[in-house]
Amino acid sequence: MTSRLLTLRRLSVIVLVLWSGVVIGSFLERHFRHQTQTEIVEVEAPPKEGQEQPVRVHKGFVYSDTLGIEPNFRISAREAVEFSNGWYEFRSVQVSLYHQGRVAYGLVSDTLRFDPARHEAKTGGEAEVSLQGGVALRAGGFTLGGPERLIESRGPATFAGPGWGGLAGGAVCSMQKNTLELVGGVSIVWRGQTPSAEPSLVLLAPSMAYDRNQAAIHFNNGLTVLRGRLRARTGRAELQLSSPESELRRATLEAPVRLDGILDDGSDVAATAGTTVIESLPDGRYRLTAEPAPGVGWVSANWADRSGQWRDFLAWWIVGEGSQSAWEWLEGQGLTCAADIARGADPRTIGADRMRLSFEGGQAATVLASDEVRIETGDQWAEGSELELSLRTRTFNLRPSPGKRVALGGQGGLSWCDRLEGSEGGGVTARGQVTGTLQGEGTPRKGAAPIQFAAATAGSSDGGARLSLEGEARLWQGDRVVRADRLDFDRPEDIVTGEGGVFTTAHAAPKNGTPGTVEVRARHLRYDRGAGVATYEGDVRLDDQQAQASCQSLQANLDANGNIVMADLDGGVTITDRVSARVISGQKARLMVGEGLFEIWGKPVLVKEANGNQVKADHLLWHRDVNTVVVLGAEDNPSETLYHSQQAGPTPAPRRRKP
Repeated sequence: MTSRLLTLRRLSVIVLVLWSGVVIGSFLERHFRHQTQTEIVEVEAPPKEGQEQPVRVHKGFVYSDTLGIEPNFRISAREAVEFSNGWYEFRSVQVSLYHQGRVAYGLVSDTLRFDPARHEAKTGGEAEVSLQGGVALRAGGFTLGGPERLIESRGPATFAGPGWGGLAGGAVCSMQKNTLELVGGVSIVWRGQTPSAEPSLVLLAPSMAYDRNQAAIHFNNGLTVLRGRLRARTGRAELQLSSPESELRRATLEAPVRLDGILDDGSDVAATAGTTVIESLPDGRYRLTAEPAPGVGWVSANWADRSGQWRDFLAWWIVGEGSQSAWEWLEGQGLTCAADIARGADPRTIGADRMRLSFEGGQAATVLASDEVRIETGDQWAEGSELELSLRTRTFNLRPSPGKRVALGGQGGLSWCDRLEGSEGGGVTARGQVTGTLQGEGTPRKGAAPIQFAAATAGSSDGGARLSLEGEARLWQGDRVVRADRLDFDRPEDIVTGEGGVFTTAHAAPKNGTPGTVEVRARHLRYDRGAGVATYEGDVRLDDQQAQASCQSLQANLDANGNIVMADLDGGVTITDRVSARVISGQKARLMVGEGLFEIWGKPVLVKEANGNQVKADHLLWHRDVNTVVVLGAEDNPSETLYHSQQAGPTPAPRRRKP
């Protein structure tokens, strides 16, 4: 126990000695702090009436002021005049102002009046307060010190840093809190440290508070940002710096955020968003994140160019990246809709889960949409998984997700394909195993089977009024088929044209008997469904159950149900009877289906039987139901010949020769 008590006593003595040293040191520091260490000049001149009496003048004066044990500021002056009332007046002054024991601000002034009792000072003439990073605050005068340890400008203040500067109605710095507040209207112009032809960025606000400890700038009473002829407004904003007086790290604009103005190309633009965050990225780039506007639930933007084209953009959430001069891309997420309205064209709208808007030279250039993509133009629509759209040319490319197909339709019908492309003129082309069904104008009458089509590619133009099929193109309704290398369907006119490898099937409509199927092949086809006329040209061949006919052109008349009732053949007509192998040739012919009659003209009409018999005439009739040919004479020598085909009899047995 004795050893412990001895140790405690020794420790107590050591602590007491140290404490005494601190007290004595503090006393000496306070005593010598007010003592000039430079030359003192006594003033013996009598005072003037109404003026303070100077006591002495100090040359090369240094003064340190403290509040408690914390340093307040330190004054260095070329000359100091001490007055009888305790005031000091300094000339050519430099002041270091402290926060938590470290120099936080610097002040330079021509003159300074200081009251040691109140720890207050006032500058005379122009004065400048400097912060770190080359940031300076200037005013016609400052008041500093006091119990609250403030630096206040007297009147308007200007401020500047590397590449930026501004003006405020007044400025207040707190050494205790290490904050700077600008009041009375604040305007800041930012040009950047490197020269650029881009417009300056201008910030306007009623007030601004800068927390140097947090490296954060607050615009609590609203902020307006100007760039060129664009304006952005928000009710509250915060700028987060990487460190005090350094580069911008993040800007937060609280909801609602509104943008309006004119782009560099003369387009009018307006946008509304919720809380918006702009973050600094490496290489001088920035990232944007915008939440939906309150009460609306969308981030919205619309702009109109000088040609009258109008675009809208809506999204639940928007992110984007760009540089100081222009955005590179903006992406809508969650659910995104865009509308494109061009002069003289149907409005086009696009919906998707994600949609990226890419910029070129600061102008919106392309749209990349993905997941649940839907395009609507007029009454036409298409659905897929990935879309690439050019805003300048209005061309697009729509693809499905793996294992699926692009679907498109509208009032004109429904179809599917492997890929859908939009052309600059507004046309649409489906590619890859295109199939579909037509409805509306130029489609089946009530109760009839639907018209279906298939092709390697299918093109639609004039808002779906015209359909073009290529590559094994087919149109069919029930068991009636139109096939060609290329088919064009003018739906308002209800006209189908075919080119190359034309093949059609239709029903014949006899008055008696069972309707048969008629097949026609040719190089060209024009089918006017409204008039009920189909015209074939180029190596035409007509086949039915009874005969085959060939010619260079054929015009078929059809009834309301699409059944052939009559056909006119021209240009080297040749008819072959499938039953008797009879061949009839001439220049023109007419098939009257209801009457079961073929009428042939020529100079001459030639009939060849299988057994070699021949008949020549200018005009004849073939009654197909009874398989009878009627030969008609010429007008100047009328005659009529009935020709009955001979039935093949048994072959006679050969005669035996007598021995």
